[in-house]
Amino acid sequence: MNPEFKLTLLFCLAGVCALGLPWWAWRRVKSLERKYGRILLVRGVTGAQAARIVLLRGEIPMVDVDESTIAVTDFYSAHEPAIKLSSGVYSGKRLFDVARAARLAGHALQHRDRKLGGLASWDSFMILWGNAWPILMVMLLFTGEGRFMIAAAGFSVVAVFLAICHLLKHTHVQDAARRGRRELDGAKLLDGHPEEEVEAAFLAARLDHMALPYSKTWLRLLFS
Repeated sequence: MNPEFKLTLLFCLAGVCALGLPWWAWRRVKSLERKYGRILLVRGVTGAQAARIVLLRGEIPMVDVDESTIAVTDFYSAHEPAIKLSSGVYSGKRLFDVARAARLAGHALQHRDRKLGGLASWDSFMILWGNAWPILMVMLLFTGEGRFMIAAAGFSVVAVFLAICHLLKHTHVQDAARRGRRELDGAKLLDGHPEEEVEAAFLAARLDHMALPYSKTWLRLLFS
């Protein structure tokens, strides 16, 4: 096995790991949901109410919290500004629903402090990438035999680069989750829950973002 082939194989392996990262995050969220997802918030507020409480405590009550039925929900729209929640999170009283809503409200707090960093545009791009890469992968199969490994390595480099960028953007999500949790803690809304349950809920809220290139794609709908 010549060194060039080994290097190309290494690039392809890294590409597979990069493409599999959102799938792993989605599987992790589902695992957390099975273990902790049925726990209701002791304080009895809904996801929408929790988001509004975070916004009020952050002194930005002008941000709307809307129920949305579009395909891509549960996001913060900076240009409106508004938090768009799926019906399950909007009216849900589970600890997981409250954590997800609080994380999105945390993005509004970032926007207030000018630290949002174009996250919504990036997320839209990554959803587009998640829908497009399987088609591009099929197209690679029709590449000439002599160029297939080079094309596959190039594709893998792109996949790894985008995965790294997504991980860097994920730091904004971690910050938003911390902000949202801090406001919920300040309002005593998480009292009565063990730390393990709260950590699991906010971990799932963060991993929702990591899983976007898989969870919001036709590939997930096809295989779930």
